[in-house]
Amino acid sequence: MFTNLTAKCTIKIYTVSGELVSTIEHDNVDEGYAAWDLRSMNNQEVAPGLYLFTVQSDGVKDFIGKFAVIR
Repeated sequence: MFTNLTAKCTIKIYTVSGELVSTIEHDNVDEGYAAWDLRSMNNQEVAPGLYLFTVQSDGVKDFIGKFAVIR
């Protein structure tokens, strides 16, 4: 779950090696969050490990963060 999002933004999730795993387009004025189902663009479950993400929104500085998937 990604929280505190602007009304319209793009979230991109990467492996630590830089491979794009998933892209989430958030476009909702009423909800400041977006959920991710832990699946890649190929609809495969992601492996446990460390991931990086970016949040890009017009007029706002890009945000870069990291998280871990633990099973």
